[in-house]
Amino acid sequence: MAVNLNFKDLNILVIGDVMVDFYLFGEVNRISPEAPVPVVEILSKEYRPGGAANVALNIKELGGNPFLLSMIGTDTTGSILLKLLNEKEVITDHLLPHKSRMTTLKTRVFDEDKQVVRFDEEEVEYLEPAQESLLLKEFKKIFNSHKIDIIILQDYNKGVLTRSFIKQILLYATKHEIPVTVDPKEKYFFEYQAIDLFKPNLREFSEAIGYRINAKSIESLRSGAEELRRKNRFKNLMVTLGANGIFCFTKTGNSFIIPARNIKAADVSGAGDTVISIAAMAYAQKYSLKEIAGFCNKGAAAVCKKIGVSPVKLKEIK
Repeated sequence: MAVNLNFKDLNILVIGDVMVDFYLFGEVNRISPEAPVPVVEILSKEYRPGGAANVALNIKELGGNPFLLSMIGTDTTGSILLKLLNEKEVITDHLLPHKSRMTTLKTRVFDEDKQVVRFDEEEVEYLEPAQESLLLKEFKKIFNSHKIDIIILQDYNKGVLTRSFIKQILLYATKHEIPVTVDPKEKYFFEYQAIDLFKPNLREFSEAIGYRINAKSIESLRSGAEELRRKNRFKNLMVTLGANGIFCFTKTGNSFIIPARNIKAADVSGAGDTVISIAAMAYAQKYSLKEIAGFCNKGAAAVCKKIGVSPVKLKEIK
């Protein structure tokens, strides 16, 4: 069945925090005489779309049609992001620039295939009411112009998905019977109510429940899932467990773990973006949760073999 995967006609609305990932690739051959730190001799540099922008790029690479809604700064990093997405033919019409926003830039320094350090340039401020109104207006404009098959909310707690904006999106989606998938973060975890497919990672799942979940115990995972469902009434749950695979809890109460592929991971950056991208499109095409998790494991494995945030291609999950 997986061989026939085709996401060509799917329109996916991605809403969330966008950013730019900047990579400095080099080699360490000596220790600095100024301090006991390695000196990285830079050999190459590369900018890549990150956050919700990486989700949109994954969707594009997998054959879907992403509509990316977010707010960026009128800064150099914002201009770089627009250029990167335009080069990949991802629509940028709904990335609204605002002079009071700062586009997040994450810089990672690599010694060959090992990350040495990461430093972030950002100002995490949640949208002001006027900015939120602009995004909500653009949100409705997208629906007036296109048939959207599913919504992805990609939350990095960087300020785009406010409590009020989340509520408005979910009310609209419920009214128009559009499924919603969510990749949550800690701050507004429980604002995401009655989600069709909810996808936290193990750490986020454990912190929301308030106690440590044993990733290798189906009983521990199921108990936590039942407690979480009482709190936010999700329909389907997928918890990414890293090397232990993906735990699934269906709307009918079935639970199971789909084991991860056994690989030597080079870098786990962006794996969550890939998983939510694949999961949303497969969910829109009504694949079972077991099949969806299987596709996601293949996609995550393919991404983790690469250095840095990278999109997955359809052939890598078939």
